[in-house]
Amino acid sequence: MTGADPLEAWAWRALYGTRHPLPARASALLMARLGESAAHRLLADKLATAAVLGPVGIPFPALRGLCRKGEVLRPLAEIDEGGDLFVKPRHGRGGGGTFSLTRTGGTWQMNGRSVTASALLDRLSRAAEQDDLLVQERLVAAPDLADLVVHGRPPVLRVVTARYPGAAPFLHSALLSMGVPSSHPAHFLRGAVYAAVDPATGQLADGLSLGEPGERMTTLPWNGAPLTGRPLVALDGAVSIALRAMAALPPLPVVHWDFIPAVSGPVLLEGNTSGNWILACLPGLFGLEACPLTPMLASWRAAPPTGHPRSA
Repeated sequence: MTGADPLEAWAWRALYGTRHPLPARASALLMARLGESAAHRLLADKLATAAVLGPVGIPFPALRGLCRKGEVLRPLAEIDEGGDLFVKPRHGRGGGGTFSLTRTGGTWQMNGRSVTASALLDRLSRAAEQDDLLVQERLVAAPDLADLVVHGRPPVLRVVTARYPGAAPFLHSALLSMGVPSSHPAHFLRGAVYAAVDPATGQLADGLSLGEPGERMTTLPWNGAPLTGRPLVALDGAVSIALRAMAALPPLPVVHWDFIPAVSGPVLLEGNTSGNWILACLPGLFGLEACPLTPMLASWRAAPPTGHPRSA
């Protein structure tokens, strides 16, 4: 009845007991019409985002190569041997189409598994048919988060910033996403455990999985790593970076910024303007959001963005 994907609808009702108010498709359509269209276009392009925000001090993963359509082999062959790499679509989001890549001598590993050169070429060629591929350094989690790493994937800190029309950006909420050993990270219900972060203390709240929304975790069930009350050292740095990044962009109502809390500090992976509404609201379950998002979005609806005519 809401137009939501069945899994979305089930997860929202299980969490909040109501119909889903803003499913993924509706959210994408609405958010694209709020704020400046130039900023939406910029954030949809990871390479352009880094080119604009990097010079103002926003840290991004180091770019080791750019594989354009039809030019896969040559850029990869120029990458130095040794070290871990991470490949992602230039215009992707949410981790779709990404994989780790390591070369030692003539041996390649993809997502930690050995792969032949022909199989790797086939994977890259298929990916490059759809988009340019960014080849970046693979980030390693800070030592204090080592017990939250799964199959080499560090946890991801999502910082949500918001602003009212004409006002300065502010922190709306923060959420830590951790992989699950037995699940693919793209699995909607069981691919991650989420823990809201208290912005006042920098500590994690209980963890939860969308596949079992009624359950709360004080520790991770597979290794006993503590969650509830755990300090997240990277929070302050990530929040500072996210607020500076949003202030440097043309006005937008909401941006979801994904960070890796790395050894060197929080590093920005991407920002997007139509993040999953369930995850955007999740900290509110614990009273850890600055304000409800709906009234704030309504204030933007009264101020049409440049480049988007208002609908009736």
